[in-house]
Amino acid sequence: MEMELNLVSYVSIALFVLSAAYVYRTTRSRSPRQRLPPAPPGWPVIGHLHLLTDMPHHALAELAKTMRAPLLRLRLGSVPAVVISKPDLARAALTSNDAAMASRPHLLSGQFLSFGCSDVTFAPAGPYHRMARRVVVSELLSARRVATYGSVRGKELRRLLAHLTKNTAPGTPVDLSECFLNLANDVLCRVAFGRRFPHGKDDKLAAVLAEAQDLFAGFTIGDFFPELEPFASTVTGLRRRLKSCLADLREVCDDIVEEHVSGKHQRLPGDRDEDFVDVLLRVQKSPDLEVPLTDDNLKALVLDMFVAGTDTTFATLEWVMTELVRHPRILQKAQEEVRRVVGGKGRVEESDLAELHYMRAIIKETFRLHPAVPLLVPRETVAACTLGGYDIPAKTRVFINTFAMGRDPEIWEDPLEYSPERFEVAGAGGEIDLKDPDYKLLPFGGGRRGCPGYTFALATVQVSLASLLYHFEWALPAGVRAEDVSVEETFGLATRKKEPLFVAVSKSDVYQFNGEELNEV
Repeated sequence: MEMELNLVSYVSIALFVLSAAYVYRTTRSRSPRQRLPPAPPGWPVIGHLHLLTDMPHHALAELAKTMRAPLLRLRLGSVPAVVISKPDLARAALTSNDAAMASRPHLLSGQFLSFGCSDVTFAPAGPYHRMARRVVVSELLSARRVATYGSVRGKELRRLLAHLTKNTAPGTPVDLSECFLNLANDVLCRVAFGRRFPHGKDDKLAAVLAEAQDLFAGFTIGDFFPELEPFASTVTGLRRRLKSCLADLREVCDDIVEEHVSGKHQRLPGDRDEDFVDVLLRVQKSPDLEVPLTDDNLKALVLDMFVAGTDTTFATLEWVMTELVRHPRILQKAQEEVRRVVGGKGRVEESDLAELHYMRAIIKETFRLHPAVPLLVPRETVAACTLGGYDIPAKTRVFINTFAMGRDPEIWEDPLEYSPERFEVAGAGGEIDLKDPDYKLLPFGGGRRGCPGYTFALATVQVSLASLLYHFEWALPAGVRAEDVSVEETFGLATRKKEPLFVAVSKSDVYQFNGEELNEV
């Protein structure tokens, strides 16, 4: 009975605090000159929090369309927010307002699992973020270093090709989603930690990374009612779970760092270059750092590269192949291009990618229809600013709905049609240029908060896709029609297919894979 009374007391206190916060925020005075963006009717206390459904990018795109409001104002619990759904506003946000919108909201998962928000993704604007991003861009993910990781990409990709060659039978559907997840984990784990990803369910590294990804992607009520966060996360058990995951992350990372420091770390065969841990340990000793790089900072930066990189790479490959098997004409055209460019060499090399113009158009079209992070990582204004003629107060969360822009009929002709030809430009350069001057295509964001790892992700996606098209024939399983393939999404760190992608795969008669990795799987 006493426990029941305590619970009732806690709930009563929570409701009182919520109501008080709501009354305060909705009745406090506002400058009569302030011109705020349009907002839909909200609910008491929660505001527009109900719009964050399982698919918030869908709900927000539909709302912007219904209200004819390319800039929407929302109140998510007690947090003010705006949603951008047009390229001109995105351009203004990421250029003239880039400095004013340069921070990140303080999220509970980032506070715990990013070691005090000290990774590049969650770090608030300031000297530490500038220094950390500079280290990541110049040391971990520079063009030169991304190129040196080509041997790791190639080795892990060939292991996948060998697996498909030896372990697939004609007529037996293959779970390509699982293959892509394993490939992304294998490449990122080897580059970040210098070891292969442990696929056993009982391995502590695999378990703690999976738990961290779940927690990052989960809904946290305290992120929208900061005044209630200690109470809410304690009652729900979230704080206990976060603390436990942090302890496990620290233990696993400490072991990995210690292996590198002590010299006990064994490089995998063929690995000649530094992994991320090696690089950051070297950078940590530099006297030129603007801010000291602590051991916890080092762990946060390495984990950031792994967690952010695996989901986006996996999701992009999954969506590309989903669309290709649903569109046999496009699949055949892409295969003909790859096989013409690579010829009889027997293996796709990264130097071939510059000539694969149609394949690059396919990847761009996939980014348009299926952005891996459809609302991007939210920003937060550090100062009041003006956007589209409206006043945006400080401490406002900013979402850019790339999903809405990618399907806007005012921007794209036949926006729901999968048509890589819209991006096909004869004689185009050898790289996928995502610095769109019109800001219509923003799969990796932009400005000082743009994703620093997009060149690494693109390199993995391109060489993987080209190799799969070169060595194998692809189709839907027998009896499955294109319209039967679900394109329903599941929202998380990256927006992936809700259902796994099963395909029929067979070895090419002419372009079979014959790598030495056939002896390893």
